[in-house]
Amino acid sequence: MVGHTTKPYKNTLSGSVGAGMGSIFAPGGKKYYILEHKVSSKYHRAGECQEIIVDNITLGRDSHCQVRFDESFKTVSRRHAAIVKDGDMWKLVQISQTNSTFLNGRPIKTEWYLQNGDEIQLSVNGPKLGFIIPTGKKSTVGSIGLTRRLSLFRQQALRPYKTAITVLSCILVLAVGGLATWGFTLNDRLKMQSQSLADQIILAKGNQALIDSLNKELVVANQKITDSEKKLTEIKTNLGNIKEVVVQQQKVQTENKIDITPYFKDIFVLTCKMYYEGNLVTGWGGTGFLLNNGYLVTAQHMINYDAFALKKVKDPQDPTKEIVIFDPDDESNYINAYYYAGLTKVVMEGISTAGKINIEYSYNDMPFKLGAAEVLEDKFVDESGRSWVVRAHNYRGGDWAYIKIDKTGSIEYDADYSMNLPVQTPLSIVGFPTNQGETVNGQISPIVSQAITSRQGLEDDGTIKTSNDNSDHGNSGGPVFAVKDGKYIVVGILSGADQGADSMKGRVVPIGAIFK
Repeated sequence: MVGHTTKPYKNTLSGSVGAGMGSIFAPGGKKYYILEHKVSSKYHRAGECQEIIVDNITLGRDSHCQVRFDESFKTVSRRHAAIVKDGDMWKLVQISQTNSTFLNGRPIKTEWYLQNGDEIQLSVNGPKLGFIIPTGKKSTVGSIGLTRRLSLFRQQALRPYKTAITVLSCILVLAVGGLATWGFTLNDRLKMQSQSLADQIILAKGNQALIDSLNKELVVANQKITDSEKKLTEIKTNLGNIKEVVVQQQKVQTENKIDITPYFKDIFVLTCKMYYEGNLVTGWGGTGFLLNNGYLVTAQHMINYDAFALKKVKDPQDPTKEIVIFDPDDESNYINAYYYAGLTKVVMEGISTAGKINIEYSYNDMPFKLGAAEVLEDKFVDESGRSWVVRAHNYRGGDWAYIKIDKTGSIEYDADYSMNLPVQTPLSIVGFPTNQGETVNGQISPIVSQAITSRQGLEDDGTIKTSNDNSDHGNSGGPVFAVKDGKYIVVGILSGADQGADSMKGRVVPIGAIFK
């Protein structure tokens, strides 16, 4: 694929921050595009659509890249490629000197213009992205809400310029503040000029020609006043928006300085192994965490394998009808069979950097059957005589379990705060997605994923709604942190609260649901 020859790519402040500011304050007819992630990574899940509102972005593994991939993508360079606005179009630019970039399966040598529906791939067998240009009413940045635009501006325009942008933001606030002062002064002068013209008209009584001339000047002066007042309103709005951007950026920078790693010692890889007559039947895994009150907390579906694999088949007695049966090809049915026989035992092992915990319990001790339709909360006693408190996993704010153990953690929580989190509160989800963070000899390092709250308070089903959630299977039961008063506190438990393929994305059970 031959590249188009244009001016060399350079990641500019105007293309990133300047374009981002324009998207916030003057979105008007400004176009944007969407990148659809086709594979899951630490930072983006498959199917996630990332709206891009700035004029140039970088793709790669570097922390300053607006579209970032984790270290597991070895063939993706730190700064691999870029997408740059060129007139009314966007072009894909090759940056990496060692790894290729493909457009619709063909390598680009330098750069190539993008079309709606194109597929971008970073290196051979690397991650793929769909390039989408919205149409109709959603084709402009103005169709995106202001709060969302501010979030995108922070992620895409501010990320590459963390230090410089803070200074720039302060300068912008001062500049707009000065502009506002100038605007008020100009507006006062225009009003004085208008009043002077009105006084002259009164004095020119009887001189119609002079009166007509002064009236024309008065109309022009009044129009200038109207235009000036509109400009002042715009200045006030922009000043407020810029201050909000500065506050958001300062908040992010402050949170980035707070160290979350001291809590890792109290976050456990949980592995549950089910035994029948001493033989291992199956196993599954997730995350749990130990609070400073001595309770080990996880998701309820972590301790209770809750899969019912059913399928519809034709009734052998009446082929015109269908009946529902267990799917014989699904392993979970064998697990359920053991469960109903009351002959299963589960050994839960938890490993963190601080050590191990072991808990054993029997499925016939469970207080309610799998797939309960209503919300059920109860207790059962494990093999060591310790009491579990559990709530049924029914996709409506349940899905939690906790047990008092003989250790005390360092993780703090805030039950009241978790029930009324402000919109766009940054959240850190810690756990072991798809077994990442686990190594040999018990040396582990949990993975930190990011999300933000999508609304104030709780959903009707009692959960915290989130967006930009990068968590994955294995994060189930892990702690969800927010920053309050300069430190990390737990506000929720990652749950399987939404049914579907991405069953653990988007919902968090508030810690206040347990410790009211």
